[in-house]
Amino acid sequence: MKIKWLFCCLLFTTLSVRGATFSVQEVFSVSQPIQTHFTIDSYIRSYLKNSPQVKAEHNTLLNAKTTYQNAFTEAFLPSFSVSALADKNYSRPDNIHSWNEFRHFDSNTQASGTWNLLNSGKDRLTYQHASLAYEIAQISFDAFIQETVLSAVQMYYTLLLNKKLVEVYQADLEINYKQYEQDKILYDHGLKTRSDLLSSETNYRSSQLSLFSAQNNYANALTAFNIALNQPAETEISLNEILDKTVIPLPDLERDLIQALAQRHDVRERRLQLKQQDIKFKQEKLDTLPSVFIDLFGTTGRGLNEHELWHYNYGVSAGITFDLGFFYLDKYRTRQNLKRVHENAYFSFEQFLRSVRDNVVQTRNALALKMQSLEISDLRLQAATQKFEATQTKYKNGLMSATDLTVARQEMISAQVNHVTLITELAVTKLRYQYAVGETIFDYSLEDLL
Repeated sequence: MKIKWLFCCLLFTTLSVRGATFSVQEVFSVSQPIQTHFTIDSYIRSYLKNSPQVKAEHNTLLNAKTTYQNAFTEAFLPSFSVSALADKNYSRPDNIHSWNEFRHFDSNTQASGTWNLLNSGKDRLTYQHASLAYEIAQISFDAFIQETVLSAVQMYYTLLLNKKLVEVYQADLEINYKQYEQDKILYDHGLKTRSDLLSSETNYRSSQLSLFSAQNNYANALTAFNIALNQPAETEISLNEILDKTVIPLPDLERDLIQALAQRHDVRERRLQLKQQDIKFKQEKLDTLPSVFIDLFGTTGRGLNEHELWHYNYGVSAGITFDLGFFYLDKYRTRQNLKRVHENAYFSFEQFLRSVRDNVVQTRNALALKMQSLEISDLRLQAATQKFEATQTKYKNGLMSATDLTVARQEMISAQVNHVTLITELAVTKLRYQYAVGETIFDYSLEDLL
């Protein structure tokens, strides 16, 4: 009996573990076909489509739209309410004589409606504030998408750069391995010294370490690339390796500044926020002045216990209220504070525009530096490659030392790494410049994102 019970326990435990394993697999399961080839455009679209943040920001935008729609209803349309009430009261001397008496409650129903026709303009200002909030939400959503595109582009080119670096260090390893094998033969025939052989072996081992480091960096970049798409982290990816080395002419700085101050997302947002501040200033000033209101109202209702007639009550109410405080002294001080807060909003906006101009200049300078550096890098790579080939030939003929060959090889590797790094960085820097001056760097529709 005990053996049977023990067997059942083990079977239950095994099934539980399998169930837990299955649940973990469910969590990390991929519900879409795995993609293995990407261009920059296809990766951006897949990145956006698989981003939970994009979906969350879209929900935020929909919430802002609903709030805006409700603001119109609350500001300009009548509101209605319906209620039904049933009660039964007992005092201490009262007794419940029958179940029927307990079940019969006093009950009534009522419906009412009110329509504010005038409220010193406060409702209109509230609606304008909500309308601006929805415009800001739309701009904020588009800004988020463009910035997310920049993140996707950065991730794409990071993977491409690390892949190129693996190829560079793989080629370097092959060169050094051949050189090491050749030096061993020459050393065995007495044509190379022990020092030359050790130097060649050191270069070979160093190349192995560099390649291992580059492969590790590539694996990390590949993991981040795949996880952003909700794919298995180890999925091998092929990328479109055509890189644009075009040097774009920069327009006049004044033109870039004018465009940035007119079209950048953050500038447009701040302008609308400044308008919101104007509205808030008007609303708060109205709170220190007499308030005039005109309302239409109507109610109807009846008791449900008896056959009562519906009673109606309707009409119009109007009035004026004025909170004087302490002979208006505190209200006067409040108005002074409101004025200073309003002025500070404009001062803050002016300071923000200065930071925008500074950002545009720095982004332009960064792009100009990358383009100039790439031109120099092309020449440096060509010169370093020719120098290494010449040094390698002279080394074979005994005219150069192992140290000379090592230095030439390191210069060539440095030039190759610098060149491929600049090419990938230039692509990202171009987009950052375009975004900084207010250009749209990626066109999309909401259907593509969800």
